[in-house]
Amino acid sequence: MSAANDLTVEGKAQVAHAEDVNQLQQHYTTDHVDIVEEKINAVHAGQRVQLKSSLDKMSLSQSLSTFWRSILVCGFAGFAAVTDGYQNQMAASIIANKGFIKEFAKGASALDPPWVSSFGGIFSAGQVIGQFTIPFVSDFIGRKGAMYVFMVILTVSVIVESVANVWYVWTIAKLIGGIGIGAVQATLPVYINEHAPSQIRGFLIVAYSLWFSLGGLLASIALNVRSKSNPLDYKSLIYTQFGMIGLSILIFVFLPESPWWLASKGKFDKARAVLEKKFSGIPDYDIDGELAIIAATIEKQREWDREAAAEGTLAIFKGLNGKRFLIGSWPKVLQQFIGLSIFSSYSAYFFSLAGNKNPFNVTVILGCVSLLSVILDATLVDKIGRRRMTLIGFSGAAAGMLLISIVGCFDYANAKLGAVLVFGGVTANFFNTFQSSTSYAYLSEMPEQRFRAKATGWGLAYCNLYAIMFNFTVPLMLKKWVVKTAFLFIGLGIPGTILAFFIMPESMGRSPAEIHEMFVDRVPLRKWKGYKTHVEDDLDARLEI
Repeated sequence: MSAANDLTVEGKAQVAHAEDVNQLQQHYTTDHVDIVEEKINAVHAGQRVQLKSSLDKMSLSQSLSTFWRSILVCGFAGFAAVTDGYQNQMAASIIANKGFIKEFAKGASALDPPWVSSFGGIFSAGQVIGQFTIPFVSDFIGRKGAMYVFMVILTVSVIVESVANVWYVWTIAKLIGGIGIGAVQATLPVYINEHAPSQIRGFLIVAYSLWFSLGGLLASIALNVRSKSNPLDYKSLIYTQFGMIGLSILIFVFLPESPWWLASKGKFDKARAVLEKKFSGIPDYDIDGELAIIAATIEKQREWDREAAAEGTLAIFKGLNGKRFLIGSWPKVLQQFIGLSIFSSYSAYFFSLAGNKNPFNVTVILGCVSLLSVILDATLVDKIGRRRMTLIGFSGAAAGMLLISIVGCFDYANAKLGAVLVFGGVTANFFNTFQSSTSYAYLSEMPEQRFRAKATGWGLAYCNLYAIMFNFTVPLMLKKWVVKTAFLFIGLGIPGTILAFFIMPESMGRSPAEIHEMFVDRVPLRKWKGYKTHVEDDLDARLEI
């Protein structure tokens, strides 16, 4: 932008701000709904309006102390991911339990590989169904309504698990459980994104993955302890899931609805009430002004979509919105390409086939490593950014899978190479998990607000189409090729990581309006970091007056 244009932008911003001040001084008793409508009308008239909060200028440490109530809301919402992670790991690893094998194999020494593949494949298919359908629920009755729906589904799945004693009933339970967990994964990151301040949005989305990893670790510990104390008991492990579900439902009762969803539905009174509960008492926090920013941002995006003819249900896949959808979902897809199914769905099965005498010990190690990885992710995601986290994570995961592939060419059953195999698995799992929460950030940050629920859910569903394929095929490949199966994921993961270098932007600290602007203005994806947006120029001009 030239210097003359800069002055023009600044001058227009100053005039717009002066007009806003005059109007507010003349109508200082104006109802907040009138203020919102005023901003929306200004958007329709083509006037420049404020689309970024002045509080976005706070440092990371300041925002942590200032927005503590938002942190609590996001943290408690993320706690439900313990249920998600616990049930996910329990379903994946209980198939290696001796009691489970005795019950379902009906006298055989091991489960048939086709059954194992059907369990994982049907579970992933259920996730796709849940991720595809829950956004309609979330957009229609709200984020909280969607939470109650998926908790009912998870409860039903555990009930069916509890009575299952043949493989096809267990498969039905996996389908229902997959639907519930898919709905959780498609709802909570969106909810957290819409409550989190921009400075710590990545950190709070990481909290979701942190709870998920903790839930998986708890399941691994429970499986390991029970395998030693009573190796034939698996029913009590299933029953423990009821406790997780009950605690999550209790938490959801006290959580507020998303102000972004309320504003998108024109429920400005309720949206303001949520903002007031979270932010009252914070110096310089203008509740009506912040509500107007949310409403104006939503309307600005809608206006652009009308001009670009990007409307309707399938608009999410068209033109620029389609590009945003593919970019947002690529890290999750790449997780599958780099071997997630081995260390998420079939870790115990993989290491048992590889000759490890106690595969549950390895799953506990992997669970601890995942938890450590997410904690490290939480400390770095709002410091070094989403793009770097993604590239570091997938490069490290590819290195771990390459090590596994090399070991697979030798006699890995001996103690030394067996230890190297476990190290390769730990490395691949650590780095794959290292960027997992960042992938949720991309899913919920890249789309427009009105497409956020659908883009997050459908992006996860798109990813899980690959998961379905791998969950059906990986057990069969493991049975035939064992460790050499890792070569497949090397062939997919390395090219995918190279592509990520060119298409993944840096969205750390950006408001929804800024992200929208950079997409519309076709800013090169690798150059988002440090780019000065018009939204930011406008805010700077307003703060200088």
